[in-house]
Amino acid sequence: MSSKTVLVTLLFSVTSVIATKTHKVYWNTTNPIFRIDNTDHIVDVNQGNLPWEYDQLNIICPQNSREQHVIYSVSREEFDSCRVTSPRPKIVAICNKPETFMYFTITFRSFSPTPGGMEFKPGQTYYLISTSTTRDIHRRVGGFCSSHNMKMIFNVAEKEEQPSVNRNKQMIYNSPLYTALQTSSRRPATTTTTTQIPIYYYKSRTPAVHTSDYIYYYSPRDLVQLKLAAKRHSKHGMHDNSENETFRAARLTSASVSISTASCVLMMAISGLVKILV
Repeated sequence: MSSKTVLVTLLFSVTSVIATKTHKVYWNTTNPIFRIDNTDHIVDVNQGNLPWEYDQLNIICPQNSREQHVIYSVSREEFDSCRVTSPRPKIVAICNKPETFMYFTITFRSFSPTPGGMEFKPGQTYYLISTSTTRDIHRRVGGFCSSHNMKMIFNVAEKEEQPSVNRNKQMIYNSPLYTALQTSSRRPATTTTTTQIPIYYYKSRTPAVHTSDYIYYYSPRDLVQLKLAAKRHSKHGMHDNSENETFRAARLTSASVSISTASCVLMMAISGLVKILV
Protein backbone atom coordinates (compact mmCIF):
# COMPACT_ATOMS: atom_id res chain seq x y z
CA MET A 1 0.00 0.00 0.00
CA SER A 2 1.44 3.35 -1.04
CA SER A 3 1.80 6.35 1.23
CA LYS A 4 -0.85 8.26 -0.74
CA THR A 5 -3.40 5.49 -0.20
CA VAL A 6 -2.71 5.47 3.54
CA LEU A 7 -3.06 9.24 3.64
CA VAL A 8 -6.40 9.20 1.83
CA THR A 9 -7.74 6.46 4.14
CA LEU A 10 -6.64 8.40 7.22
CA LEU A 11 -8.26 11.63 6.05
CA PHE A 12 -11.49 9.85 5.18
CA SER A 13 -11.56 8.26 8.64
CA VAL A 14 -11.16 11.64 10.33
CA THR A 15 -13.84 13.15 8.10
CA SER A 16 -16.27 10.31 8.91
CA VAL A 17 -15.99 10.98 12.62
CA ILE A 18 -16.72 14.69 12.13
CA ALA A 19 -19.58 14.18 9.66
CA THR A 20 -21.67 11.89 11.90
CA LYS A 21 -24.13 13.96 13.96
CA THR A 22 -25.99 13.24 17.19
CA HIS A 23 -29.34 14.96 17.66
CA LYS A 24 -30.72 15.54 21.18
CA VAL A 25 -34.43 16.01 21.79
CA TYR A 26 -35.90 16.70 25.23
CA TRP A 27 -39.27 15.01 24.88
CA ASN A 28 -41.45 17.23 27.10
CA THR A 29 -44.21 19.76 26.55
CA THR A 30 -42.01 22.75 27.39
CA ASN A 31 -39.58 22.12 24.52
CA PRO A 32 -40.02 24.93 21.95
CA ILE A 33 -39.38 22.60 18.97
CA PHE A 34 -42.97 21.32 19.39
CA ARG A 35 -44.48 24.76 18.84
CA ILE A 36 -46.80 25.05 15.85
CA ASP A 37 -45.26 28.32 14.62
CA ASN A 38 -41.91 26.76 13.68
CA THR A 39 -40.51 23.78 11.79
CA ASP A 40 -37.87 22.69 14.28
CA HIS A 41 -39.63 19.35 14.66
CA ILE A 42 -38.58 18.47 11.08
CA VAL A 43 -35.02 17.11 11.07
CA ASP A 44 -32.85 16.00 8.14
CA VAL A 45 -30.49 13.12 8.98
CA ASN A 46 -27.55 11.36 7.30
CA GLN A 47 -26.83 14.32 5.03
CA GLY A 48 -23.30 14.29 3.60
CA ASN A 49 -22.46 11.01 5.35
CA LEU A 50 -20.42 8.23 3.83
CA PRO A 51 -22.20 4.89 3.18
CA TRP A 52 -21.07 3.49 6.54
CA GLU A 53 -21.94 6.60 8.60
CA TYR A 54 -25.26 7.10 10.41
CA ASP A 55 -26.67 9.96 12.48
CA GLN A 56 -28.09 9.27 15.91
CA LEU A 57 -31.01 10.64 17.92
CA ASN A 58 -31.08 10.78 21.73
CA ILE A 59 -34.60 11.09 23.10
CA ILE A 60 -34.33 12.40 26.68
CA CYS A 61 -37.34 11.62 28.85
CA PRO A 62 -38.92 14.16 31.25
CA GLN A 63 -37.43 14.15 34.75
CA ASN A 64 -39.05 15.34 37.96
CA SER A 65 -42.28 15.91 36.07
CA ARG A 66 -45.79 14.48 35.88
CA GLU A 67 -45.30 13.79 32.18
CA GLN A 68 -44.99 10.23 30.95
CA HIS A 69 -44.84 9.25 27.31
CA VAL A 70 -45.00 6.31 24.97
CA ILE A 71 -43.43 7.36 21.66
CA TYR A 72 -44.57 5.54 18.51
CA SER A 73 -43.24 5.32 14.99
CA VAL A 74 -46.29 5.81 12.78
CA SER A 75 -47.40 6.35 9.22
CA ARG A 76 -48.18 9.72 7.59
CA GLU A 77 -51.93 9.29 8.15
CA GLU A 78 -51.47 8.43 11.83
CA PHE A 79 -49.13 11.39 12.17
CA ASP A 80 -51.65 13.87 10.74
CA SER A 81 -54.60 12.53 12.75
CA CYS A 82 -52.68 11.95 16.04
CA ARG A 83 -54.19 8.48 16.13
CA VAL A 84 -52.33 5.14 16.42
CA THR A 85 -54.46 2.68 14.42
CA SER A 86 -52.00 -0.21 13.96
CA PRO A 87 -52.82 -3.21 16.17
CA ARG A 88 -49.10 -3.75 16.70
CA PRO A 89 -47.51 -0.30 16.63
CA LYS A 90 -43.76 0.28 16.68
CA ILE A 91 -42.81 1.63 20.09
CA VAL A 92 -39.66 3.76 20.03
CA ALA A 93 -39.41 4.74 23.72
CA ILE A 94 -41.34 4.43 26.98
CA CYS A 95 -40.71 7.27 29.45
CA ASN A 96 -42.44 5.97 32.59
CA LYS A 97 -39.88 6.74 35.31
CA PRO A 98 -39.84 10.53 35.82
CA GLU A 99 -37.88 10.20 39.07
CA THR A 100 -34.81 8.90 37.20
CA PHE A 101 -32.82 10.11 34.21
CA MET A 102 -33.71 8.12 31.08
CA TYR A 103 -32.90 8.47 27.41
CA PHE A 104 -33.24 6.32 24.29
CA THR A 105 -30.85 6.28 21.32
CA ILE A 106 -31.96 5.74 17.73
CA THR A 107 -29.42 5.10 14.97
CA PHE A 108 -30.61 6.01 11.48
CA ARG A 109 -29.14 3.05 9.61
CA SER A 110 -30.69 1.06 6.79
CA PHE A 111 -30.36 -2.27 8.62
CA SER A 112 -30.96 -3.36 12.18
CA PRO A 113 -28.50 -5.61 14.05
CA THR A 114 -31.36 -6.91 16.21
CA PRO A 115 -34.42 -8.78 14.88
CA GLY A 116 -37.47 -6.53 14.70
CA GLY A 117 -35.46 -3.35 15.14
CA MET A 118 -36.23 -0.14 13.29
CA GLU A 119 -34.63 0.40 9.89
CA PHE A 120 -34.35 3.75 8.13
CA LYS A 121 -34.07 3.48 4.35
CA PRO A 122 -32.36 6.28 2.38
CA GLY A 123 -34.75 8.75 0.84
CA GLN A 124 -37.63 7.82 3.18
CA THR A 125 -39.48 9.90 5.82
CA TYR A 126 -40.29 8.64 9.31
CA TYR A 127 -42.74 10.02 11.87
CA LEU A 128 -42.76 9.93 15.69
CA ILE A 129 -45.71 10.94 17.91
CA SER A 130 -46.79 10.67 21.54
CA THR A 131 -50.53 10.32 22.27
CA SER A 132 -50.16 9.83 26.04
CA THR A 133 -51.89 11.97 28.65
CA THR A 134 -51.14 12.69 32.30
CA ARG A 135 -53.78 10.14 33.26
CA ASP A 136 -53.21 7.44 30.63
CA ILE A 137 -49.71 6.80 29.32
CA HIS A 138 -50.94 4.13 26.87
CA ARG A 139 -53.63 6.24 25.22
CA ARG A 140 -53.45 6.04 21.40
CA VAL A 141 -55.72 8.88 20.36
CA GLY A 142 -55.10 12.60 20.75
CA GLY A 143 -53.15 13.16 23.96
CA PHE A 144 -50.03 15.32 23.89
CA CYS A 145 -49.89 14.94 20.11
CA SER A 146 -53.08 17.01 19.80
CA SER A 147 -52.69 19.32 22.80
CA HIS A 148 -48.97 20.17 22.54
CA ASN A 149 -48.10 19.09 18.99
CA MET A 150 -45.64 16.47 20.30
CA LYS A 151 -44.60 14.89 17.03
CA MET A 152 -41.47 14.91 14.87
CA ILE A 153 -40.51 14.23 11.25
CA PHE A 154 -37.15 12.72 10.19
CA ASN A 155 -36.08 12.87 6.55
CA VAL A 156 -33.36 10.34 5.75
CA ALA A 157 -31.00 11.60 3.06
CA GLU A 158 -30.49 9.78 -0.20
CA LYS A 159 -27.51 7.43 -0.42
CA GLU A 160 -24.46 9.22 -1.77
CA GLU A 161 -21.46 7.76 -3.50
CA GLN A 162 -18.14 7.63 -1.70
CA PRO A 163 -16.20 10.85 -2.43
CA SER A 164 -13.21 10.38 -4.67
CA VAL A 165 -9.70 11.68 -4.22
CA ASN A 166 -10.26 14.36 -6.88
CA ARG A 167 -13.31 15.65 -5.01
CA ASN A 168 -11.26 16.15 -1.88
CA LYS A 169 -8.06 17.18 -3.65
CA GLN A 170 -7.84 20.54 -1.92
CA MET A 171 -8.19 19.00 1.55
CA ILE A 172 -5.71 16.19 0.95
CA TYR A 173 -2.95 18.07 -0.87
CA ASN A 174 -2.93 20.93 1.65
CA SER A 175 -2.58 18.66 4.69
CA PRO A 176 0.73 18.74 6.63
CA LEU A 177 0.99 14.94 6.50
CA TYR A 178 0.84 14.91 2.70
CA THR A 179 3.44 17.68 2.51
CA ALA A 180 5.78 15.77 4.83
CA LEU A 181 5.43 12.62 2.73
CA GLN A 182 6.11 14.53 -0.48
CA THR A 183 9.23 16.30 0.86
CA SER A 184 10.73 13.22 2.51
CA SER A 185 13.75 11.64 0.84
CA ARG A 186 12.99 8.99 -1.72
CA ARG A 187 15.17 6.14 -2.89
CA PRO A 188 16.25 6.84 -6.48
CA ALA A 189 14.76 4.49 -8.99
CA THR A 190 17.29 2.40 -10.94
CA THR A 191 16.54 0.78 -14.28
CA THR A 192 18.94 -1.66 -15.93
CA THR A 193 18.62 -3.43 -19.25
CA THR A 194 20.70 -6.45 -20.24
CA THR A 195 20.47 -9.22 -22.80
CA GLN A 196 22.97 -11.58 -21.18
CA ILE A 197 21.89 -14.57 -19.13
CA PRO A 198 22.69 -13.90 -15.48
CA ILE A 199 25.31 -16.13 -13.84
CA TYR A 200 24.78 -17.17 -10.25
CA TYR A 201 27.58 -18.35 -7.96
CA TYR A 202 26.89 -20.59 -5.02
CA LYS A 203 29.24 -21.18 -2.09
CA SER A 204 29.16 -24.54 -0.41
CA ARG A 205 28.54 -24.56 3.30
CA THR A 206 31.19 -26.13 5.54
CA PRO A 207 29.84 -28.16 8.44
CA ALA A 208 30.29 -26.39 11.75
CA VAL A 209 30.93 -29.68 13.59
CA HIS A 210 33.16 -32.70 12.95
CA THR A 211 31.86 -35.90 11.44
CA SER A 212 32.32 -37.70 14.75
CA ASP A 213 30.03 -35.17 16.40
CA TYR A 214 27.08 -35.90 14.14
CA ILE A 215 24.00 -37.37 15.71
CA TYR A 216 21.98 -39.67 13.51
CA TYR A 217 18.28 -40.13 14.06
CA TYR A 218 16.35 -43.15 12.84
CA SER A 219 12.65 -43.58 12.43
CA PRO A 220 10.94 -46.44 14.36
CA ARG A 221 10.63 -48.51 11.18
CA ASP A 222 14.36 -48.16 10.48
CA LEU A 223 15.14 -49.32 14.03
CA VAL A 224 12.99 -52.44 13.55
CA GLN A 225 14.76 -53.25 10.29
CA LEU A 226 18.14 -52.79 11.98
CA LYS A 227 17.16 -55.19 14.76
CA LEU A 228 15.99 -57.83 12.24
CA ALA A 229 19.22 -57.50 10.26
CA ALA A 230 21.26 -57.92 13.46
CA LYS A 231 19.35 -61.09 14.35
CA ARG A 232 19.85 -62.56 10.86
CA HIS A 233 23.53 -61.75 11.05
CA SER A 234 23.91 -63.46 14.45
CA LYS A 235 22.06 -66.59 13.25
CA HIS A 236 24.23 -66.80 10.13
CA GLY A 237 27.39 -66.52 12.26
CA MET A 238 26.29 -69.38 14.55
CA HIS A 239 25.55 -71.61 11.52
CA ASP A 240 29.01 -70.96 10.07
CA ASN A 241 30.66 -71.81 13.40
CA SER A 242 28.79 -75.13 13.63
CA GLU A 243 29.86 -76.08 10.09
CA ASN A 244 33.51 -75.29 10.93
CA GLU A 245 33.39 -77.47 14.04
CA THR A 246 31.94 -80.43 12.08
CA PHE A 247 34.57 -80.09 9.39
CA ARG A 248 37.32 -79.92 12.01
CA ALA A 249 36.01 -83.07 13.76
CA ALA A 250 35.83 -84.96 10.45
CA ARG A 251 39.42 -84.07 9.67
CA LEU A 252 40.58 -85.31 13.07
CA THR A 253 38.67 -88.63 12.65
CA SER A 254 40.11 -89.30 9.22
CA ALA A 255 43.61 -88.61 10.51
CA SER A 256 43.23 -91.04 13.39
CA VAL A 257 41.91 -93.75 11.01
CA SER A 258 44.88 -93.35 8.72
CA ILE A 259 47.31 -93.60 11.66
CA SER A 260 45.67 -96.81 12.87
CA THR A 261 45.88 -98.41 9.40
CA ALA A 262 49.53 -97.56 9.08
CA SER A 263 50.27 -99.07 12.51
CA CYS A 264 48.54 -102.37 11.55
CA VAL A 265 50.50 -102.63 8.31
CA LEU A 266 53.75 -101.98 10.15
CA MET A 267 52.98 -104.67 12.75
CA MET A 268 52.14 -107.26 10.06
CA ALA A 269 55.42 -106.53 8.26
CA ILE A 270 57.44 -106.92 11.43
CA SER A 271 55.75 -110.24 12.30
CA GLY A 272 56.40 -111.62 8.81
CA LEU A 273 60.07 -110.66 8.99
CA VAL A 274 60.41 -112.43 12.33
CA LYS A 275 58.94 -115.62 10.91
CA ILE A 276 61.44 -115.56 8.02
CA LEU A 277 64.41 -115.17 10.32
CA VAL A 278 63.32 -118.03 12.50
